[in-house]
Amino acid sequence: MTILKADALTYTFPGGVPALSGLNLSIKRGRKLAILGPNGSGKTTLLMHLNGTLRPSSGQVFLDGQPVGYSRRALTAWRRRVGLALQDADDQLFAASVFEDVSFGPLNMGLGDIETKERVIEALRIMNIADLADRPTHMLSGGQKKRVAIAGIVAMRPEVLLLDEPTSGLDHHASAHLLAVLRKISEAGTTLVFTTHDVDLAYSIADEVALFNEGKVVAKGPSEKILADDEALSRAHLNPPMLLQLALKARCLGWLGVGESLPQTLQEILDLMERKSRDALKH
Repeated sequence: MTILKADALTYTFPGGVPALSGLNLSIKRGRKLAILGPNGSGKTTLLMHLNGTLRPSSGQVFLDGQPVGYSRRALTAWRRRVGLALQDADDQLFAASVFEDVSFGPLNMGLGDIETKERVIEALRIMNIADLADRPTHMLSGGQKKRVAIAGIVAMRPEVLLLDEPTSGLDHHASAHLLAVLRKISEAGTTLVFTTHDVDLAYSIADEVALFNEGKVVAKGPSEKILADDEALSRAHLNPPMLLQLALKARCLGWLGVGESLPQTLQEILDLMERKSRDALKH
């Protein structure tokens, strides 16, 4: 079932710079959608339309099949359901401490102090930053700031979580932890939509992929199918993910049974290789 839909969205930045050109995209409830494309292809601009931060020059956004409104009341209701975490966490953090910052969203929703506190504690726990609750936000590392910014959205318990380049600026350890958290959030029923330049990241976590170029969707579908489509990837100026190439090679070698899913992570591929190596030694 579609929860969010962009219908023929057009948007032009001041100065006449086109960003979206009649863009169409449907987002299924409970799924993980990765949006990939070169810089300037409209990825971030779309996310900002999907929670009402920007209003299209023409076209319409639908939430649960209903066209959204742009009155203050309508935008507040919309953003309760669809949260956006920007690429640069400094654009979202402004309170003195982590706890205060994460509290802002729930308080702005009109929740009482007790429920707000419960939500903040839960969000900090989910993001594994409970120990940072009293830390001044200006004393956080880049990775910590990103997790605090996402915690602020998680505390609002949105149905859809939009993330702009979620692993940008994070080291390998921080990225791995964030991806594990996002998988848990998804398993709890939240719809995830994220932009990225990393095709391997998209393959490892996304159920579906949308390829962007020049303000339009050039291809959309299951990750395995779209990320193996050399022609579609070329139109979005991308190369096939190495992880998918290894997984497809394993299938060609007969390492996977009929109907068995492709491994999506490096660890899954290594585990498969180890199993096959042990089987070979037995025979």
